[in-house]
This record gives sequence, structure tokens and C-alpha cells, in this order.
Amino acid sequence: MMETRNVLTTQQAAVLLELSTTSVQKMVSNGELDAWITPGGHRRIFRSSVEQLRNSRNNGLAGITGRLPLRILLVEDDPTQIAFFKMLIERVGHSVQLTIIDRLSQVLDHIRALRPNLLVIDLPSEHDEFLSLFSAMASDAELKGLDVIVLTEQSSDPSPVIPPVSFPVVRCQKPLNAERLCGYMDALTSKLLARAALTDQINVLSA
Repeated sequence: MMETRNVLTTQQAAVLLELSTTSVQKMVSNGELDAWITPGGHRRIFRSSVEQLRNSRNNGLAGITGRLPLRILLVEDDPTQIAFFKMLIERVGHSVQLTIIDRLSQVLDHIRALRPNLLVIDLPSEHDEFLSLFSAMASDAELKGLDVIVLTEQSSDPSPVIPPVSFPVVRCQKPLNAERLCGYMDALTSKLLARAALTDQINVLSA
């Protein structure tokens, strides 16, 4: 039987990592932490996986954030929603570079110029331009490192079926849930830090 000191609950892991439980749950779902689900439906996380992540931060990953800001492209024309989103990203624990545009027609040019890590789009009432945008994005192989959040209204009308793409797309109903969005951004931050650390290791080995 697995010794209890070798495993952690989601709450215990969150305390050790100084993250929200939502962030830890997201990291488990993404495979960033080694864990399993008990017959009762509870997550159990290997302590060694949490310690490995903590050690990587202590060994310099946190310093990467200064030269690797989280680049976010927000597509929104509602000043209230923009102000609320700005308030939310202030809770992120490292540097954020936010660009705001108000037209879908500008998205591809900004993606290619800025290479954002996260694209947040407010779903327009007319879906044709939105679907055309995703069709164009689906054919762009350089967008594999992009994450997308689509904001939808609380309505009985079905959202359009997004064409298959090579990057993760998450739908969130408005008004935005602060904990869910911050948890998502925490998990994305951890993924980017790990990717940057791997790149640094490869550069050292090839030097």
C-alpha cells in the first residue's frame, strides 16, 4: 500500500506550490503533475512530482519570467469587459504583456506579429467571421504553441462548432469566473516556464 507521506491531496499540493486548487487540478489534467484518481473520485498527487516542480522553480525557473512575459491578445470591444479582464490578470504572479484589439479582422496579423501565448476572444453575435478566422488559424502550423479562450454569452443559443485546430480551445461563459481564469493562466504559466527551462537545458548541452 502506498505510504501516505508519499502522496498529497489537491489542497496540500496547492499550499506547497503556492497556487489555487483550481490551478493544481488543471496541472493534473494537463499531465504536469503525476497523479491518479481514487475510487471515490479524489485526486492524489505524488509528492515527488510536486517537489520536482518546486525544485525547478528554486533553481532559476522563477527568474525566467522576467525575460518571458505571458503574452496575451484580447479581442474585446466592451470597455467594462476590458477593465474586468485587466483586473483579473493583475492577479497573475509574473510579467504579463497584454494587447487589446476590437476586431476579428485584426487577429491573424497580431498573432503573427506578437506570437501571443494566450488568445482571448469574445464570441460575436455573427459567427461567420469567427468561423472563418478559426479556419485560417487551423491551417497555420506555426500556431501550435497558442492557447485560446472563447468567451460566450449565457444563452440557450448553441455556440458554433469550431473547426479542428492544433491548439487547445476552452469556452468560458460571461461574466468571467475569476478563479477559473486565474487557474487557467497559472497552469499556462507553469507550462511556459517548463518549456523555457527545457530550451535552456538543450542550449547548454549543444553549446
